[in-house]
Amino acid sequence: MTALVERFWAAAPEPVLAARQRDPGWAAALDIVMDQSQFLGEALLESPDLALWLARARSAPPRARDEWAAELAAFTANLAPEARGGALARFRRRELLRIAARDLTGDAPLAETTQELSHLADAVLQQAFVWSWNDLAGRFGTPQAEAGGGASLAVLALGKLGGEELNYSSDIDLMFVYSAEGETAGGARATSNREFFIRLAQGVCALAVGSAGAPAYRVDLRLRPGGREGDLALSLAAASRYYRGEAREWEWQMLIRARVCAGAAAIGGAMLAAAAERVYPAVPDAAALAQGVRRLREQRARELERRRALRRRPAGEVDVKLDPGGIRDIEFLTQFLQRRYGAASPWLRAANTLVALQRLHDKNRLTGREFQQLASAYTLLRHLEHRLQLRLGQQTHTLPAGPAPLAAVARSLRRAQGVRFEGGAAELRTLVEAAMAGVRALYDAYVGEAVPQPPPPVAEAVPAEAGAHLRRQWLRLQRSAATWASPGAAAVPRLADAPARLRSALEHSDWMAEALIRRPALSAALLPETAPPARFAPPAGAEAPAAWAALRQWRQARSLFLLAEEWERALPISETLLAHSAVAESVLGVVWQLAGAPARSPSLAILALGRLGLNELDLLSDLDLVFVAEDSERAEAAAAAARIIQALTAYTRDGSLYLVDSRLRPGGGEGEMAQTPASLARYFREHAGLWEGVSYLKARVVAGNADVGARALQAVRAALRARFAGCDCGGELAALRLRMEREGHPGVWGLKTPPGGFYDADFIVARRFLEAGLAPPAGAGLAACALALPPALLPAAVAAELGANVTLLRAADHALRAATGKAGAAIPAAGDSLARAWPWLARIAPNAAAEGPAAVAHARTRLRALYAQWR
Repeated sequence: MTALVERFWAAAPEPVLAARQRDPGWAAALDIVMDQSQFLGEALLESPDLALWLARARSAPPRARDEWAAELAAFTANLAPEARGGALARFRRRELLRIAARDLTGDAPLAETTQELSHLADAVLQQAFVWSWNDLAGRFGTPQAEAGGGASLAVLALGKLGGEELNYSSDIDLMFVYSAEGETAGGARATSNREFFIRLAQGVCALAVGSAGAPAYRVDLRLRPGGREGDLALSLAAASRYYRGEAREWEWQMLIRARVCAGAAAIGGAMLAAAAERVYPAVPDAAALAQGVRRLREQRARELERRRALRRRPAGEVDVKLDPGGIRDIEFLTQFLQRRYGAASPWLRAANTLVALQRLHDKNRLTGREFQQLASAYTLLRHLEHRLQLRLGQQTHTLPAGPAPLAAVARSLRRAQGVRFEGGAAELRTLVEAAMAGVRALYDAYVGEAVPQPPPPVAEAVPAEAGAHLRRQWLRLQRSAATWASPGAAAVPRLADAPARLRSALEHSDWMAEALIRRPALSAALLPETAPPARFAPPAGAEAPAAWAALRQWRQARSLFLLAEEWERALPISETLLAHSAVAESVLGVVWQLAGAPARSPSLAILALGRLGLNELDLLSDLDLVFVAEDSERAEAAAAAARIIQALTAYTRDGSLYLVDSRLRPGGGEGEMAQTPASLARYFREHAGLWEGVSYLKARVVAGNADVGARALQAVRAALRARFAGCDCGGELAALRLRMEREGHPGVWGLKTPPGGFYDADFIVARRFLEAGLAPPAGAGLAACALALPPALLPAAVAAELGANVTLLRAADHALRAATGKAGAAIPAAGDSLARAWPWLARIAPNAAAEGPAAVAHARTRLRALYAQWR
């Protein structure tokens, strides 16, 4: 135990000591934070109440943007103007404690940590914007454009804040752009828009900085046009002219990570759109782009050497950001490739470095090995940067040369997600040097004097009968396979000799093609003789990182095999969706184990709602999950649930598992993450809305403690009977359905929310179960639930017709997902989506083949007629 930890517990007030006895996990997290961050430890010593706040807050999931705004507004309510800056600094310090606790204990991955740090800064800037605007509008009135209408201002984040990659001690790089020239109106005295917006920018910066006694952020405005000499706020017209014409190469490169973080989003978007043709040139000169990157890199290197000369750099010191092969080289290499290929592939225009690297790999601009090398090095070096800054709360990127401080950094890295490291100081130095050497070699290969050209297509005689789409996908697969080790390359034969399943996957399913191109070795999963097992078992003796990687790879392989089976055997949609649900259920059981839930909270159970609850999970479906546990384990269960969600959603080099939606729990996003059987029963007896009753009819236990899960379901069903049995729910459900129709996205075939979509059938069936006080069969699909209703509630012929039409729409939805690799609103309404999906639908629903797409329209028409009659 360090001296700071001992000081804290020796001086801790009674409530904190009592909490230590109740929650050893929280106390252990506090010890880790104080051991690895002196400045946060001092904050806890100064304000022990922060420790109690952390006990409540550390297990909460990451906040959405609107939740950040609401939290900060509540924290700063009713403040005097002179107290605002200090309040923003205190809010930041409090939230840093929560973010660092999750980071240092290994509960949050790098991407979550940097995004939370960025969203925290966004919230501070937006609140500062609101206060400053209101103050100025009270004095000068509101800005008006010369051409009529109002005028406003956008706060653009640049650098790491723009990429949502902020550090614990980063400067925040800002730029201010206002919409139009003019004058204010409605105040005590009028002024020009220019003066108003310059004052507004000054106010935002002053509040974001905080106060002398409690600083918050260091604001850097030197990246704006003109640098230190430029206007603090520029008009949209002036900024657009600058970036279309006289800006320098590094300024265009900088805009890759620009985004609006406060103020009027449309203004910032307009400026970035105007500059896009220079940021991403239509005919890129690769040599000129590389030369621009080299010049900028060399300029920054000279500045670094000048600073080091002033303080006499110790031997053996390593700067993980600025030394060759460091974070900056990864960022510059990524941005070079984005500028080179971003005009032809707008999808590459990602502000976040890790996301951009993944997309460059997906588009074959980085090989599999290069992507893995850069992404793993970036993750390691950013984790190190965070731990170095957390030690003293200072902006540093320098790995200490002395063995004792280096050993402390090594110890703090052992819990970092995405980094496999168990060694000491010497091993850490070796690991960092190897990672940076690999990055430097790639940087020199891509941005050196000889810029490489994209790899040529693999020369192969493609059979004449292969269509253009198959030819294109095949060449992409061959090119990807060539970048992998021999197991991946060996799995891909010549197209003429390729198994029928592989050819069908590439020709008929973009989802399968993209998965195979990312990892060619997965092609073995298509064949029955080399298919993955039906359920996943972690490799014997595997450490946690290897087990997680194996699970993610199994999930992809199993999904590929199921799709190949479905196409070849023309399986019915009910069988397919049941199989995909079984995959998710297996994943949840393993994640429950690997995330440590049995040890943290033995009573934790996972309930599935939505499509997984119905055993109708499809490709790209979210998992609607609710977590329940005994009341005595609520805090531990909430922490375990958050860890499970993070593990399911984490995007890694091995892919991700599933998106998770946990907002169907009582209270939604603000509710307790872990419920109890009693709290669920109480909520449904007293507060639940009808739509929640409809949702929870689908609930079933899918992982964890089966007894607790069963008791929770029994409690919910009893409460639903007490609440809705014997009631007339038709009017309220009809109003809810109408609202869904108006607010929902129609999609390509209108399969979910529009008239005649799934929800028509869902509401017919749900109403009858709720009003009769009955529960549908657990895990039965929507069509099966309709057939399970007693004829007195829904005639058998009606139930059969409803089920047949729902089944066709489920098949159509699945065909779109399999063929296009997209779902819901992401499926483009124009283009060849229908043409790509129809062969798949005709194969799995042969009765629809004769009618063509009209079969889907007919099913919708009949569902709507049934809804009108039986709603």
